[in-house]
Amino acid sequence: MSRNTARHTSKHTTKQKKTTVQKVLIFFIAFFLVILAGMSAIVVREIMANRTVDEPGAEPDLIEQPETPDLPEERPTRTPDPLANLDGINPLTGEPMDLRFDRNRPLAVVLNNLPEALPLNGVTDADILYEYPVEGGLTRMLALFQDVFYVEKIGSIRSARHYTVQLANAYDAILVAAGRSPQAQAEVRSLGIPFLNEVEGPHREIFFRDRNRIPGQRVQNLHSVITTGERLFEMLPQYDFRIVHENDFTPSLRFTEDGTPQGGADANEIRVRFSSAKSTTFTYDSSLRKYTVRQSNTDFVDANDGSRPVFANVLVIKTSVSNIRDDTAGRLDITTTGSGEGYFASGGKYVRINWQRPNQSSQFIFSLEDGTRLNLSVGKSYICILPTNIDPTFE
Repeated sequence: MSRNTARHTSKHTTKQKKTTVQKVLIFFIAFFLVILAGMSAIVVREIMANRTVDEPGAEPDLIEQPETPDLPEERPTRTPDPLANLDGINPLTGEPMDLRFDRNRPLAVVLNNLPEALPLNGVTDADILYEYPVEGGLTRMLALFQDVFYVEKIGSIRSARHYTVQLANAYDAILVAAGRSPQAQAEVRSLGIPFLNEVEGPHREIFFRDRNRIPGQRVQNLHSVITTGERLFEMLPQYDFRIVHENDFTPSLRFTEDGTPQGGADANEIRVRFSSAKSTTFTYDSSLRKYTVRQSNTDFVDANDGSRPVFANVLVIKTSVSNIRDDTAGRLDITTTGSGEGYFASGGKYVRINWQRPNQSSQFIFSLEDGTRLNLSVGKSYICILPTNIDPTFE
């Protein structure tokens, strides 16, 4: 082989090696770019999932929250207390409770009610459950708890509206929510109501996100905000607001062991149609003497243990519901003061009733059509808020 041929062969071999190295480098660069793009997409999806989407203009919630903290496998139980005194009466249900806790301010927790967020956690333990309209023909819930310590998880928690604040204030309650509308924020300031807010403020430690809050199901981050009764019970005394009713506070609800309305018409099934997109059905179980619930043809159950909440009383409050003028999100205005008509069902019977609440500092007063104060059956209550032009159906 000549010197020129050897030199040409050497150059050709060197060129092949360079080409091979370049190809390998290009492959690895392309591979890492693909991985980086995929990771970026995941981060973007997580940030968007964290947005408080029902509050236009809200910034992404980027503050880290623990996803699934260590929780007890079973519901917390208090050590038997020789000082316990069950001579107290739960002002929300009429049932016996520890005398030391019946003067506590209840907790009013705003709950999501979208189909993809169901089932909810903690609804079996709620003393009173409100269902009310929100924008888009949908509904949310306000769960009132007189004593939350025994409740496992509570959620999924969503944002408050100004009429939610007003409903909580009617019970001198402490409001718990994940965000708020501008009107709700103004109402919180106007009424001076304690507000535990997951999105902002000093009380975020009460909340965490648990995307596995429903056994066997992984929910969207938006539907994962929860708290626990144990956290609330332990942390509330640390905050700078009153946790007990004022001395002159007298609960307005009245109870009797059997509040079945005399002369009432049949109410073995009650259907409440909030909109074309949302309806709730109550079915009377004579063996329990209580109502079970179905939402849009799905059983209403508690994700904590799979139990079905039952209610001794079903009430419907009819009031003015309208769109807030110039609100681009389509939010509603619901009147919670004044007076109006409604319905009351218990024991498989129903009657027409009247309601009144003179001002934002007042409680709800329910009465029969002849003016006699209404006696609820001892037990839990489910209260629906409907526009004046919609009536429930009874069978």
